[in-house]
Amino acid sequence: MGACDPWDESAPANAFERAGSEYQDYRPSYPPQSVRAALGVEDARGLQVVDVGAGTGKFSRRALEAGARVWAVEPALAMRRQLAAAQKNYPDDLQVIEGVAEATGLPQGFADVVVFAQSWHWVDPGAALVEAARLLRRNGHVAIVFNQMDVSIPWVHRLTRIMRSGDVHTPSRPPILGGGWTAPSLHKTDFVSGLDIEGVKALARTRSSYLKSTSANRQKMQANLQWYLAEHLGYGKTDVIEIPYYTLVWKTTLKSGASDI
Repeated sequence: MGACDPWDESAPANAFERAGSEYQDYRPSYPPQSVRAALGVEDARGLQVVDVGAGTGKFSRRALEAGARVWAVEPALAMRRQLAAAQKNYPDDLQVIEGVAEATGLPQGFADVVVFAQSWHWVDPGAALVEAARLLRRNGHVAIVFNQMDVSIPWVHRLTRIMRSGDVHTPSRPPILGGGWTAPSLHKTDFVSGLDIEGVKALARTRSSYLKSTSANRQKMQANLQWYLAEHLGYGKTDVIEIPYYTLVWKTTLKSGASDI
């Protein structure tokens, strides 16, 4: 490994196998309006939901609170272990499944909704949609959900660059779907997440770019954040930094006669 190489060659292929409790504690959840838009109903009692790439269960918990039954599919053991905490609270309504978007191992034609919440950028879209079509019952739908810092605001854009936050998801860039699916409709909700300096630094530690970085590059990124927030932006140790976000919910259904895609 070269001296300037930022990546830790010993990191697991799935960086989220290194994810600790900070992911659950500091990643923002989803606004209630966005959850309703993704599920497609006000009252989700009786709804069968597959949460693909469920992580620590940010979306799963919201769907369960709304009354849905959830099958949470997650490949990373470190995240499934955190999902177990939610499973204790919903023993009859939450199933935690080891699997991937392209092969969930779940039965055919039982789901009302297949959700990709903060996971779509990790999947093979074509194969994931074939699997979603297999899982969905008649009149079911797919919801692709993104929480995104609002990088149209200059200081937020610089923050995301320091944090190496990855892809930018905007309302003008809908997910690319195959011809068997309807053009996705969009629901957008703005919200604010408030964290102090240490909270923002902890949030940065949940990024895959951080989890797979070398120790030296991790320390450099954290030091840059400390400088940016405290010295450049002038926040004090206990000040709340209000970070503007928006949530995008893209919904699509199979076109009539397109069950075999």
